[in-house]
Amino acid sequence: MSNHHQRPKQANAPNHSQGNWPVLWLAAIAWMSVIFAASAWPEHGPPSARGTDKVLHFVAYAVLTVLLFCCWRATGRRPRLIASVCYAATAAIVYGMLLELYQLRVPSREFQWSDILANCAGVVIAALLLLYFLSNHTVEEASITD
Repeated sequence: MSNHHQRPKQANAPNHSQGNWPVLWLAAIAWMSVIFAASAWPEHGPPSARGTDKVLHFVAYAVLTVLLFCCWRATGRRPRLIASVCYAATAAIVYGMLLELYQLRVPSREFQWSDILANCAGVVIAALLLLYFLSNHTVEEASITD
């Protein structure tokens, strides 16, 4: 099989987002603050959130996963794609579970497994989409005579 279709690996290739890591981390922390504020709001969240609760959980944690993934990839150490996705997904799931436990202390809020499920669904879908769109999908043509 010929290797002329593959790009050469560049061990010291610059990471163009490396200088943006503080901005990315600030964006992730800001988004986590938005999620925290929504979780700490008494009486089941802001009035506009009623009726769309699980969709908002799904979207909030999908966005958080993507932001955390971008943070890890921009640190400069360039961990592998799968490792970066796993770090981001794990952090997002743990954050969601901790916030759900925190809601036990918020007046008129309660712990709900369905919220954790919606959070995890958003994380998993975001992680799968990151893996799908960022992994190398080139298919080399193999000759019958190779």
